[in-house]
Amino acid sequence: MHISPGALVSLPVLAKNCDLRCEIYDFKSQIPNRTCKNFWSSPAPVKKIRFLICAICGFTWFCIVLMSALPDLPADTSSPVWEIHAQDISLARTALTIAQESYPGIDIDTYLKRLDDIVNNIKTSLRDETEPEQIIKTINLVLFNELQFQYVQTGDLDSLSLNRVLDTKAGNCVGLSILYLCIAEGLRLPIYGVSVPEHIFVRYDDGDFRKNIETGYEGMATPDSYYVNMPGKRISQKSIKNGSYLKNLTKNEVVADIYLNRSILEKEKGNREKALRDVTRSIELHGNDAVAFCNRGVIYEKMKDADMAIKDYNKAIELNPDYAPAYYNRGSLYASIEVIDKAIMDYSKALSLDPNSTLSYYNRGIAFKLAGRTDLTIEDLSKAISLDPEFAAAYAHRGLAYAESGEPENALADFSKALELDPDNIEIYMKRGILYADMQRFDDAIQDITVFIKTTPNNAFAYYIRAKAHRGKGDLVKAIMDYDKVLELNSRLAGVYFERGQLEYQLGRYEDALADFNTSIDLFPYNPLAYLHRGNTLKKLGKNENALNDYMTYLKLSPNATDAEEIRSKIEDIRSRR
Repeated sequence: MHISPGALVSLPVLAKNCDLRCEIYDFKSQIPNRTCKNFWSSPAPVKKIRFLICAICGFTWFCIVLMSALPDLPADTSSPVWEIHAQDISLARTALTIAQESYPGIDIDTYLKRLDDIVNNIKTSLRDETEPEQIIKTINLVLFNELQFQYVQTGDLDSLSLNRVLDTKAGNCVGLSILYLCIAEGLRLPIYGVSVPEHIFVRYDDGDFRKNIETGYEGMATPDSYYVNMPGKRISQKSIKNGSYLKNLTKNEVVADIYLNRSILEKEKGNREKALRDVTRSIELHGNDAVAFCNRGVIYEKMKDADMAIKDYNKAIELNPDYAPAYYNRGSLYASIEVIDKAIMDYSKALSLDPNSTLSYYNRGIAFKLAGRTDLTIEDLSKAISLDPEFAAAYAHRGLAYAESGEPENALADFSKALELDPDNIEIYMKRGILYADMQRFDDAIQDITVFIKTTPNNAFAYYIRAKAHRGKGDLVKAIMDYDKVLELNSRLAGVYFERGQLEYQLGRYEDALADFNTSIDLFPYNPLAYLHRGNTLKKLGKNENALNDYMTYLKLSPNATDAEEIRSKIEDIRSRR
């Protein structure tokens, strides 16, 4: 029994990379942001990042989104439309006012007093110190040793908001950098926020002495050169010249980072309008940030506004031509709207910038499959698997590609590996069951399809495949029972009536067979085999004239049939008996 490879329906392509759309799966998702939850997972100084799937998104990926209404806030407003004017008040009060939107019960003055206490503590420790190195060392000792503030690799609201950082003495790179800058403001020190893709740190810069301070690593000093070539987050010279990255930020630009990260959190919770509002605030305060445009593109895409999403991805690329996630995300969007050639080009560009991007290989492999290049699909998915040997979705998709390439044993091995890694992925049971049926391993096929049916009892195609497997092993009664279920779920399938009629004929149920052939022909009157089998059934029932008409129709529809002479003999035999 052969089942067309087309029956092996592909899993959805994953999206994104500014979710990092590195979804996805969503199709889900990791998000390039300044929460540092990705930054310190990079190759240096701590450990190498491991991109994960969301479902998958999404496959979703490609990722898979619901329509939402766009908010009233326009994307390119010339001036801020909210009431907080960061440049006019202290950074601490601004950060706490923003936090109050999420924690309405907080007393801002109480937290300002706690900040003053920290500032006075550091002043006491500094005495009359004027050397920048010693000033930085003292702040770090008080903050990270004496007061024991800790860095956490999380992107939740508590790790971001100044009030919660003060409460818990823990924050991500944004939360700790905001705290550091508020202390510097209280001490009247020339310390500034500095942004790079998906990360923020602080810098002491008095014009003569300049030193970067990594709040995510207890004040460790890191040179600018370290950030320029971070895999997947490279900074082009163009983006440095246009003021996108590695410059001293204004207060408004620091505040933009709070809005950007809160936007990401709102998007993760499904609050797309709030997410769009916050990221647009961020862009209004810091209009040269490629990551902000990239993230807004993700939000627009989730709101099914592909034109605005592409516009923002293009802007992100214009601001930082070396930012791999922007190409990845734009490629995922092109793939979702079936502009496959552009999708492949963008995935390829992303890989040239970040050659160890598992998801770029994965999604480009799926795009190659859509383009009919199964060989390149296998090549890319194999690379994704070499980078992440536990990438279940990559095995599943490579299994599909092997099946379509006529390599059933390799396909079977990949489906089995995918299930070993992800035993709850019921879809893979379905795909492996189809493959088993095609390999005539009918018992295995029935077992896998039955597992699938237990969780998806209304899938007509699953019953159809199991019916074919029962038929293949000669269990016609069970096959008919599954055909019955298929037609119960979808009564307009001409081919299923035809196949069930064949089995009923074999069991001697001629009246039932005739009824099925009649229905099959009513639904699709151009199948020559339906007329042939109905003719045979009519002949069995002694209705020779009706059989004669069906045999003649069969020859008319299929004049070059291999059994044409045999049918002509039957026609002559019927005519001779008149």
